Amino acid sequence: MALDMKKIMILLQRKYSSIREIANLTKELEGAFARNDEVSATMLLQMRADEMEKIERCMEEIWRMGESGREDNKNLRILITSDPAKATGASPEERKIYEIRKKTQETLNSLRVADERLNRKLTGDKSYYCKANALR
Repeated sequence: MALDMKKIMILLQRKYSSIREIANLTKELEGAFARNDEVSATMLLQMRADEMEKIERCMEEIWRMGESGREDNKNLRILITSDPAKATGASPEERKIYEIRKKTQETLNSLRVADERLNRKLTGDKSYYCKANALR
């Protein structure tokens, strides 16, 4: 049974939309912390967690699609784990999947920068990012 490329595209687009929403919520979270608005900050953190759960569900559904057979699993792994900046798809659907993944990666990279800035601002020397950089 061949992979349902359209469904993979839809699920990856949902994942991308959730990551964009997390980026927007992170910007709002920075504002809430700057105002010392704990109620809004708590609510925004929960909203971010909800979006993360949506991402997890999308990825679980995608990976389940690869359980139908060894060849499907192999093809799915290539689609999902290869570097989207270097990958070229053999079909229009594969090219679209790589395009969505590339946009997702770009959004994730900018989200990491915003998250690191927020984390450092809130926790200072105890920041996860300070510890992570010390280990490198």
